[in-house]
Amino acid sequence: VDAFEAGGIFNKATANYRKRVILFTSKYMVTHMAILQKLYNAVKSCKDGNVDEGITNLDIAAAYYTGSFEGTEDGGSFDGSLNFFLARRMCIYFDTCSQSNNALINERMISLFYSAQGELDTKACVPLERTVKQIDNALLIPLIQGTLFAAWQNSYYFNNNILIPSTQEFLPEGYVLAQSILPIIANVDVEAAKYISGVMVDDFPFPTRDKVSKHAVVFDAVKRALTKMDGVDCKQIGSIGGQGFCPGDSDPTSPSSRLTLSSIVILMTVGLPLLMF
Repeated sequence: VDAFEAGGIFNKATANYRKRVILFTSKYMVTHMAILQKLYNAVKSCKDGNVDEGITNLDIAAAYYTGSFEGTEDGGSFDGSLNFFLARRMCIYFDTCSQSNNALINERMISLFYSAQGELDTKACVPLERTVKQIDNALLIPLIQGTLFAAWQNSYYFNNNILIPSTQEFLPEGYVLAQSILPIIANVDVEAAKYISGVMVDDFPFPTRDKVSKHAVVFDAVKRALTKMDGVDCKQIGSIGGQGFCPGDSDPTSPSSRLTLSSIVILMTVGLPLLMF
């Protein structure tokens, strides 16, 4: 509401910032919760013996994840705007694309939705509940990737004093994406959630350079939390800039994991069009 009315922390935020927060909240935070509601409603419908209602809930959940702009091509198109779209964009940077250029996590989601449909058809409610939990966990992958990507982008710009119009383009996106995963992170590691919030949320829309440039803090917090998140496979996150998020992967605070000029050139020429939607 504050973003619509320019109230609260948005009192002095630009119209562009408020617009981006509203759009990203609608596309990712709101739809994420709506997907979960329909998924667990499908489980309840199964247990109540109402298969048709369960199938409808499942179909709506799939629609909320994919959207209506992906088309009929394998892997979808670049015209989407929801979580399916975000996953496909992020797979480019995290090396998690399939041979058909779809995000591996999208292929897993499709497989899980088909499994859920079959379980509903046969009234296999216990297996359905397990499958829905797997979908619940898979939904987090593109949101985590988006949060990490935004932190990475912002860190480079602020560390290198690049004063161009796009310098702050990823602050609103990072602000929303971070908040979409913070409750889940906090549920397993309160300190990790505080670290992420300190870099990406607390001082929005006017963060200090000292805070917003610490992408390594976000990377380390996510890596730490992932070890405690049952059912979320750190390998599905992939890696960005040579930095992975599984135990034993390179330390995000080490010199070898710092951003390079060649990396950011790629991000500036390809990354901006991918996230400006």
